[in-house]
Amino acid sequence: MARYFLDTGVLVGLTFLHDLWHDDAERLYDTDNGLYTSRAVIYEYCNNSNSNRLEDTVVDWDTDAGLFGAILAKVRAAQMNLNFRMDGYDDDELDIETLVEAFIEETDVKGSIEQRLIEEHIEPNIRNELEDTLVDEEVTPASGRRALDTLCDTVIDEAHETRQELQNRVTQGPSGSLSKSERRQRLGFVNGYMDKVILSDAAHQNDRDLVSTVVTADKSDMYGHHERISAELGIQVIYIKDEFADPSWPVGE
Repeated sequence: MARYFLDTGVLVGLTFLHDLWHDDAERLYDTDNGLYTSRAVIYEYCNNSNSNRLEDTVVDWDTDAGLFGAILAKVRAAQMNLNFRMDGYDDDELDIETLVEAFIEETDVKGSIEQRLIEEHIEPNIRNELEDTLVDEEVTPASGRRALDTLCDTVIDEAHETRQELQNRVTQGPSGSLSKSERRQRLGFVNGYMDKVILSDAAHQNDRDLVSTVVTADKSDMYGHHERISAELGIQVIYIKDEFADPSWPVGE
C-alpha cells in the first residue's frame, strides 16, 4: 500500500464536482492507499483569508475560507444569477447544452481552464447532474431554473460532505522543521511561499517514513520542478494525471 501526501489542488478536486481534477482525484481517493497532508495544505484549502497568516491561524477543517470558501461563494453567486438568467430565455431557446454552458460561465470555470479540457472533463459531470434532475422533461425557463438550482445545491452539499469525509480519511501529518531562510535557500527555484512550506512538510513526513510521494495538481511549480525537488528534498512529486488519469486523457496534459 502506497502512502501519498496530497497537495491543496487534489483536495479541491475531490471536493467540487465541477473541478478539472475531480474524476482523477476520486480515483486516488477510492484506493486503499494511505493519504496524508499537512497543516499548511488545510490552511490553503479552507482557512486562508486576506486577514490571516498561516503562522497566526488556528487551522481546522470546518472553516469556510481558503479555496473551499472562494469556490463555494462563486457557486452561491451563480445560483442567484442563474435564476435571473433563465428569465431571459424563451422556451425554444433552451436545451441541456444551454444549461451546461450557463453554469460553466456563471461559476467562472472558463477563466482558468482551456476550453477543450472543460468540454472533455468538466461538462460531462455537469450534464449528467442536469439530466438526472430533468430526466426526459422538456427544458423550459422554469424547468431549467429548477435543474440549475438543484445542481448548485448538489455542488454545495457534496462539498461539505466531502470535506467531512476528508477529515476522517486523510491524516494530518507533522509540519516541516525548515526555517524560512532554509526553505528559501533550498527551494528558491519554487515560486510561492506556501508551495515552499508544503514541500517542506511533505519532505519532513517522508523523512519520518510516513509518505513517499507528493501528488499535486500544480503542473507548473511543483511538478514542473519535480526532478530538482527530488534531488534537494529526497521526495518524489507526481502530477495527478501521471498515475490516476482516465485513459482518455491525451499524453502530456
